[in-house]
Amino acid sequence: MLYYLGPRGSFTEKAGKIFSKLISLPLQPCSTIYEIFENVDKNNAYGVVPSENSIEGSVTLTQDLLLEYDVKIFGEIDIDISHNLVGYDKDKIEIILSHPQALAQCRKYIKEHGWKTKAVSSTAKAAEIVAKEKDERLGAIASMEAAKLYGLKILDEDIQDYKNNKTRFILIGKETPNFNAEPIAYKTTIIIELKEDKPGALYHILKEFAERDINLTRIESRPSKKRLGTYVFYIDFESYEDEEGLFKSLNKNVAYMKYLGTYPVFGIEQ
Repeated sequence: MLYYLGPRGSFTEKAGKIFSKLISLPLQPCSTIYEIFENVDKNNAYGVVPSENSIEGSVTLTQDLLLEYDVKIFGEIDIDISHNLVGYDKDKIEIILSHPQALAQCRKYIKEHGWKTKAVSSTAKAAEIVAKEKDERLGAIASMEAAKLYGLKILDEDIQDYKNNKTRFILIGKETPNFNAEPIAYKTTIIIELKEDKPGALYHILKEFAERDINLTRIESRPSKKRLGTYVFYIDFESYEDEEGLFKSLNKNVAYMKYLGTYPVFGIEQ
């Protein structure tokens, strides 16, 4: 089973459909990202979750749960995100419903119209609520697919503040799946905690990558949740032939390292 953030019509479902074809598994919607991780962990299944957005950055809940749960990343895909205003009558709208990331990605548009906002679990859930309530004062930021699915009018298209809007989705699980298509690249993700909080501590980590001419595609800090002012670092890099040697060198300067996997990156045309 392949779990995704629902309900039907969400952007995660779009990514889920691509991964579903790649690993030949049926889709099952979940209400929250947390629920996806729970199902993957308990049922030895797979899940599709949003990882980061080109405008708003990382999805922090996903990052935190990657640290908390015993899962690995098995695939990645980027999806173009086009946000639309959906509902009944644009002139009567007072409150906009959507996922927090979507609301943030359209904050200028929302501010221009003076609307209030209400965060819900997904863009598709927002469309579902507006359709169910049948209240012209409500509008949703959602995909065209969600608008059609829930019988809502598309009142305005491409309302995101920046047009180059992409979201990265990852495939998580416990066992390596069999893919039926070739990727466009391979990537590795690790989480590290520095051994000591001192000048140059992070430099010694980055030096190991620089000396091997390894390209980092992302580095980000998150609170370690142990005490105030301590952090873990999420590092994505282009896969390297001698990762065992790299990790051996890194371990000299880290208190903790979690290997999240070396995985394929697929193109949307898949």
